[in-house]
Amino acid sequence: MTANFWCLWKSEIEYYAMLAKTEVQHYSGTNIELGTACGKYFRVCTMSITDPGDSDIIRSLPDN
Repeated sequence: MTANFWCLWKSEIEYYAMLAKTEVQHYSGTNIELGTACGKYFRVCTMSITDPGDSDIIRSLPDN
């Protein structure tokens, strides 16, 4: 979830994540920067990892 994501939607996503006992990771950049990091040419405010496959995306997350 990006730093410039709308507060109301951010609260709603965090609420549903709490109900599902799922962790939410916050991205310190903007939605434009996250889109670029994902290789997209559009803004990305949130993303979900449903199947990490062979990638190291889960291991690269900071430990809490």
